[in-house]
Amino acid sequence: MKQILKCSLFAILLSLSSCSPSYKLPTEYQSVATTPTTMVNSHIRVGEEYLYRATITAYGHTFSGLLATKITADNMWRVALTTDFGNTLFDFENQSGKIKTNYITPDLNKKIIIRTLTTDFKHLLKTHWQVTQKYTNGTIEVQQSKDGNDTVYLFISGTDLFKQLNMQGKKLYTTFTYNTNNITIEHHTFTIKIVLDPLIINH
Repeated sequence: MKQILKCSLFAILLSLSSCSPSYKLPTEYQSVATTPTTMVNSHIRVGEEYLYRATITAYGHTFSGLLATKITADNMWRVALTTDFGNTLFDFENQSGKIKTNYITPDLNKKIIIRTLTTDFKHLLKTHWQVTQKYTNGTIEVQQSKDGNDTVYLFISGTDLFKQLNMQGKKLYTTFTYNTNNITIEHHTFTIKIVLDPLIINH
């Protein structure tokens, strides 16, 4: 499985030069007067641990494992993926915004792979966002925030975050979809999709 993972994710290198159009919110969403606020991520809490069955599809290959996460403080976390046989594939830690690689299997120890995975986890495990602008179509509210120099769009229905668009520059990088039964991470700059089915949720 590790060899499949290596070949699949290494194919990311071949797609970095691919072009994708700039992203804009659909015109149905109109900006509204906004006072800067903080939005809390309703899907995670500081001090909690979460366990997921992770299914990753990359370039025609599908594999799965157990993803364990712990939210240690605001926007600080530790995450590890193991195979069904108990072998650790990677173990990353976010310490005050600095990513530490505690372990990564040699087959995956490529800068582009580490950067791709840790970027996904930084977006997924963010405990809160500073909202600078809001939009609405009359039913759904979109809250705009920043992740460094990149924009994040958070789609809210009622009080529930159900979709998150993460940009890189002006282009759409990933879409996170929060369903009742799972979380889906879909990349738009290369062919990779991650589905997280919760096994333990501490709320």
